[in-house]
Amino acid sequence: MIITIDGPAGSGKSTMAKELAKRLNIYYLYTGLLYRAVAYILKKDFNFNFDDFDKIEKKDLDFISDIEYFYENNEPKIVYKNIDITTELYNSSLDQLASIISVNKNVRVALLDLQRNIAKKHSVVADGRDCGSIVFPDADYKFYLTADQSIRAQRIFNDKKRNSELKLSQVLKELKIRDERDKTRVTAPLTIPENAIIIDNSALSAKETLEKFLNFIK
Repeated sequence: MIITIDGPAGSGKSTMAKELAKRLNIYYLYTGLLYRAVAYILKKDFNFNFDDFDKIEKKDLDFISDIEYFYENNEPKIVYKNIDITTELYNSSLDQLASIISVNKNVRVALLDLQRNIAKKHSVVADGRDCGSIVFPDADYKFYLTADQSIRAQRIFNDKKRNSELKLSQVLKELKIRDERDKTRVTAPLTIPENAIIIDNSALSAKETLEKFLNFIK
């Protein structure tokens, strides 16, 4: 079984996907963490100039074959060249960088096989910007989760995993930039997938949102 949750940053996609995976006892595929891993490696190992994101070619992404994704003890984990880099990937400095490189077609194509191979081995719930529209267009269940922009900014600001000194106003400013980039990019823009169930959780708690999802899943 494949369940996808698309939606903008801060809508709660990863929280819902993770909780659904626990409730249904299936694999959680956190696609955003893969993009953060690519951004992290480009920055750390290749000192990449992110102003040149459009110049990333296939040959520049050979290192992706060394990225492994695991879901253990209800937590996603990424290992690169046998080193667990997961904790590094939640740093707020990667927010914009991951969003920037996700616009590049070669990056998205390079990660497609990795994601689909995981779904061949496991039943998954996957969250991201194009899971239901591009990565898994034939998913059993497709959801689009959204919320008001100001509420999403507050959620990002409150995220305990993040190492950030940004003020709420700065988080909101960056979120507006990310939203615009995600919606207008040429490659795999953020859209509502065909036949997706739309859930707006602006006024819902995490528990209430989860129950809405479960009401649709047989």
